[in-house]
Amino acid sequence: MTKPALLVHPPLGLFEMRLADYDVVHWPTDRKDIRAAVTIGHVGISNAQIDALPELACIVCFGVGVDGIDLDYAAKRNIAVTHGREINHEDVADVALGLIIATSRSFTEGERVLREGRWTPPLAVPPQRRLRGRKLGIVGMGAIGQAIAHRAEAFGLEIKWTGPRAKPDVAYAYEPDLKALASWADILALAPRGDQVGLINADIIAALGSDGILINISRGTVVDEDALIAALKSGALGGAGLDVFQEEPTPTSRWADAPNCTLTPHLGGGTREALYAGSQNVLENLRRFYAGEPLLTPLA
Repeated sequence: MTKPALLVHPPLGLFEMRLADYDVVHWPTDRKDIRAAVTIGHVGISNAQIDALPELACIVCFGVGVDGIDLDYAAKRNIAVTHGREINHEDVADVALGLIIATSRSFTEGERVLREGRWTPPLAVPPQRRLRGRKLGIVGMGAIGQAIAHRAEAFGLEIKWTGPRAKPDVAYAYEPDLKALASWADILALAPRGDQVGLINADIIAALGSDGILINISRGTVVDEDALIAALKSGALGGAGLDVFQEEPTPTSRWADAPNCTLTPHLGGGTREALYAGSQNVLENLRRFYAGEPLLTPLA
């Protein structure tokens, strides 16, 4: 029996061993019989690729993000899109809280001082402000934003949030104006949709201010990275904790002289449990698509 052709873009390493039921194809390809594609949200399948695949009818994404796909264009082509909603949001929220603590309490600078033999009692680094009682603004109150808020509440942080519209089922105070939220907050944590390029610009960073901390676990493109680095270097922003970057891997030279920041290499949802659940989600969506059954997690 002929295996159906399946585009996997970008190549997904060991996971492809689980795709034995399919004829895995990588881009570029001149195959015209490809009906389904597997991708990761921030890479996606471009409109040019869609145009080159006349039989394409389903795009299956790892993770919740679909920002690498022009959803309107896919809809015009009657291409179904699935994603892995609520698979790794708890793990991403863990990283957000880790960055909040590490940046607020100078973990990165403290480790550097210790490793370089510059620890001079009584205090290795300048005193930091305690976390309890500080104001946390959250941008985006989806599954990740709510998981961040739940954790932050246990640390005694005061919470407000912003997003496109208020949600009656969310208990935390809603602030419709992003700049007003940044002005109010001591810490601004970003969990919006990843397609909001440049949402956090120089004005928002300035509103957060010289004592403020910016945390990003969404997409690097949500932030004007040049403005962020400039604000860190000038002292206009107090600090930043970043797990995502404009370009990944991010050039190390960009951060060589940027002070008061904790940087992690897109660890977010990369737990063993989330990766397994995500792979199972992909396999089941593919099985259902080829069987003509309703998809497991179609994009709502």
